[in-house]
Amino acid sequence: MSHHNYHKINVPRLAKGKGYKGPGFRGCCNTGMDPAIFHSRNGRWVVGPEERCRDAMRAGATLEPKRTYGEGTRRVWLYKSRGPAVTKFMELCSIRERENAAVCRRISELAARAARGDVKAALALADY
Repeated sequence: MSHHNYHKINVPRLAKGKGYKGPGFRGCCNTGMDPAIFHSRNGRWVVGPEERCRDAMRAGATLEPKRTYGEGTRRVWLYKSRGPAVTKFMELCSIRERENAAVCRRISELAARAARGDVKAALALADY
């Protein structure tokens, strides 16, 4: 099953101020919501949707003792060390891989229906 693809991700050693992005959402790009991990300039680790991580760092969240910043789909997690941060990043990547697998199944289903002459299915494919 493709939901184990996230095990292939090798998070590189990140110098302070650097980040790494996980898998994008199938059919969308540059949304700023891809899972990301950052090693902030002050040494704390920030994990969550890419743009939300950048927002948290700009807002000074890494300078405070808090463990999370933001709510719901905008939430980011803050860690003192790399290990737990990488674990959370891998978790977010695995969730994204499962979502992507579901989208791929939907696209395949629509494509098969469109090939059989289903006009609604053909139009629905344009959404992806």
